[in-house]
Amino acid sequence: MNKLKLIIISFFLIFFSFSNSTISEEVLIKFKIDNEIITNLDIINEENYLISLNNNLRNISKNSLRELAKKSLIREKIKKKELLKYFDFKKANQFMNKVVAELYQKLNFKNKDEFKIYLSNFNLKLKDVNEKLKIETLWNQLIFDKFNSQVTIDAKKIEENLKKHILHNKNYIEKYNLSEIFYKLEANENLTNKNNLILNSIKNNGFQNTANLFSLSDSSKFGGNIGWIDKTQLNEKIVAEINQIKSGQLTNPIEINNGFLILKINKKEKIEKKINFEEELNKLIALEKNNQLNQFSLIYFNKVKQNIYISEK
Repeated sequence: MNKLKLIIISFFLIFFSFSNSTISEEVLIKFKIDNEIITNLDIINEENYLISLNNNLRNISKNSLRELAKKSLIREKIKKKELLKYFDFKKANQFMNKVVAELYQKLNFKNKDEFKIYLSNFNLKLKDVNEKLKIETLWNQLIFDKFNSQVTIDAKKIEENLKKHILHNKNYIEKYNLSEIFYKLEANENLTNKNNLILNSIKNNGFQNTANLFSLSDSSKFGGNIGWIDKTQLNEKIVAEINQIKSGQLTNPIEINNGFLILKINKKEKIEKKINFEEELNKLIALEKNNQLNQFSLIYFNKVKQNIYISEK
C-alpha cells in the first residue's frame, strides 16, 4: 500500500511539474521553413544566445530583439538544410573544439569551463552553441569549396600599394581598432532612407546593437567588432575615409562589394615596427580572397533562400 502511494505521489509531482512548465511557456509554432519548424521557445533561446554574444542587446526593445532572433534562426535553418546535402554533421565534430575555443577566447574567457558557466546564465548549453558554430563553420567550408576557384586576385596591384605604403611610412605601422556595419539595399529600399534608418538606430540603440540589427557581415553577432587591422590591409577608399575622422567617430557610408560599409574607429595607434614584406603581402592577398568569398556567400545564400518556402504562423 505504501509503495502504491509513493508511485501515485511521484506521478502527481511529475505531472504537476510538466503542467506547470507548459502553462508558464506554451509551445507555439511561429515559422515553418519547408518541413522544419521554429517555435516561440526556439526564438527565446536564440534571443538568449545573441545576448550572450553581445550583452548590449538587453537595451533594445523586445520587438527588435524578437525580430533579430527570428531572422537569425531562419538564416541558420536555411544554411543547415543546404549543408546536409554535402556534409555529415557527426564527422564534423572532430574539429569543433578549436572553433569553440576561438569563440570563448574572443569573448575573453580563459577556458571551456568558464564559458559553460557563463552560458548557463542564459539557459544555454555548450552543445547548443557547438551546433550553431558547426553550421557557420561548415557553411564557410562549402563556400570555399564551391567558389575558391572563381576568386581573382590582382597580386601585382596589391604589391604595388604595399610598396607605396612602406615607402611613405618607413618603419611605422598604423593600426585601427574597427567595428563595421555592412548592408545592402533591398529592391524596395532607397539609399538615403536606409542610411538615415541605420544612423538613427546608431544614435538611439548604439553602434553594436545596430550592427546586430542591420549588418550582413559575420561580425554582426559580436556587435560589428572586427578588432585591430593594419592600415596596409585596407583599400585606398577606406583609408581615405578613416583619415578624415577621429577615434569614436563614424565614416560616411562607403560603397564596396556591391553594398555599403559604415566603420566606427574605436582606437588608432601608430607603432614602430619593421615590416616583413612577404608576410604583409600574404596577409593582404588572404584578406582580399576572404572579402570575395564573403560576397559569394551572400549571393549563394540568397539563391538557396529563393528555393525554400517560409511561412509565418
